[in-house]
Amino acid sequence: MRKRFKRIRDRFLVFLASYLGPILIYLLGKTLRIEWVGEENLDRIRRENKSVIYAFWHGRMLIFTYSHRKRKIHVLISQHRDGEYIARIIHRLGFVSLRGSTTRGGSKALFEMCDRTVAGFDVAVTPDGPKGPGFKVHPGIIYVAQRSGMPIVPITNSARNRWDLYSWDRFLIPKPFSKTVIMLGEPICVPPESAPEQLEEKRRELEQRMSELTEKADDYFSHSGQSRTGT
Repeated sequence: MRKRFKRIRDRFLVFLASYLGPILIYLLGKTLRIEWVGEENLDRIRRENKSVIYAFWHGRMLIFTYSHRKRKIHVLISQHRDGEYIARIIHRLGFVSLRGSTTRGGSKALFEMCDRTVAGFDVAVTPDGPKGPGFKVHPGIIYVAQRSGMPIVPITNSARNRWDLYSWDRFLIPKPFSKTVIMLGEPICVPPESAPEQLEEKRRELEQRMSELTEKADDYFSHSGQSRTGT
C-alpha cells in the first residue's frame, strides 16, 4: 500500500511540474531585464555554420530555461527522479531532453549527444551534474567535444536580486523584475587526436573558465542591498 501511494504521489508531482513549471518559469522570465555579454564569442562560431556545446553549472540552469526556450537545444538530463521533473518542464519550453549522465564517458547518452551536434543541433550540459560535486567538471563533456568536433561555449548567468538555495549546487533563483546578465565565454575546442593527458588539460581549462566567468557574472552588479534567502 505504501509503495502504491508513493507511485501515485510521484506521478502526480511529475504531472504538476510538467504543467505548472513552464508557466511559472515563463511568467518569471517575462519580468526579468536580461543583458547579454560576450555574444561575439558565439557569433564567430555561427558564421562557420557550426553548432555548439553549451556548458553551464547545474545551479545556474533556471534563467536559461527561459532565455533559450524554443530553440530545440538538446539537454543532457539525469535519469534520476528529479531529472524527470526537469525533462517534463523543459520539453514544454521547447528543449529536447537526452537522458543520461556526464560521469560515464561511454554512456549511450554521450554518444547520442555527439550525433546530435554533428546533425546540426546545439546541445547543453551541466558538467557538475546531476549530483555534484558542485562546480567541478566531469570529463564526459570533453569526450563529446572531442568526438563531435564541436566547440564548447562556457555560459553562465547572474541576477542583481536573487535567492541562493542551500543546496549542493547553490541553485540560483532570480527575484521577479530583477536585472540579470547572461555571459558567454570564449569557446574551447578539443582536437580529435588528443591524448588522455591533453583531455585532462582541457577539462581543467573548462572548469577554470566556467568558474571565472561565473565569478565575473556575480560581480557584474553591485550587490549592495541585495537580499538572499536559503532554504
